[in-house]
Amino acid sequence: MISKLRNVLSRRVIKMIDDEAKRDPVKYKKWYSDFSQFIKEGIAVDQENKEALFRLLRFSSRNQGSTELVSIDDYIKNMKEGQEKIYFIVNPSFDQALKSPYMEPFKSSDLDVVVLTNNIDEILFQQTGDYKGKRFVSIESSFEEIQKDLGISADAEVTNSRIPEEDVTPFCLWLKNELSANVGKVSISRRLKNTPALVTGQMSSSMRIMMQMMEQSGQGGDPAQLEQLSKNQTLELNAAHPIIVNLN
Repeated sequence: MISKLRNVLSRRVIKMIDDEAKRDPVKYKKWYSDFSQFIKEGIAVDQENKEALFRLLRFSSRNQGSTELVSIDDYIKNMKEGQEKIYFIVNPSFDQALKSPYMEPFKSSDLDVVVLTNNIDEILFQQTGDYKGKRFVSIESSFEEIQKDLGISADAEVTNSRIPEEDVTPFCLWLKNELSANVGKVSISRRLKNTPALVTGQMSSSMRIMMQMMEQSGQGGDPAQLEQLSKNQTLELNAAHPIIVNLN
């Protein structure tokens, strides 16, 4: 009976909060700023009510700005036809997130990107995997993950390269050898326009920074495992950027 009572109370409280959020969004925004950490804790431990709790989360987004918090349901309502992924970026600063090189291919598109300013949010997205059948995808993933929704075909070629075609392969191989401790692959990017290079891998840039800080303070994980994660990273080069052209 206690177990059943716990489940009934949880569902009713969640519904009450959800109804209040719809009735008075301004009041809910203030309440959310004070108590959002408990909702996130609930998502981590309460598998039965995970989706209902996700409805209560609010985030900034590229299209809505830093002050207008949106729910994941709002994001889904505004998705383009055929879009099956919920795109997000992690950065402690909203303004810096918009200036991120990973955001470059989205600037010419109306695709929205959820801006997570907390690593806990990133962990929740990764552990949950999807919401209502829509998969959470970091825009720091490989370009193949996002190019379809950006309207770029899989066989599209790099058209703005200023590195001679015969130099591309030896240049990438040389750079891979020079950076062998940090990257496992070097390729020419199809997403960059103004930035010389970026790194993609299994971890986001914010997670890599956090892991490095933990390792330096003696709180990190297995150094061999961290090294292997680094070697699985890909360095993408902007073949039209002066720095890369001159480096070649």
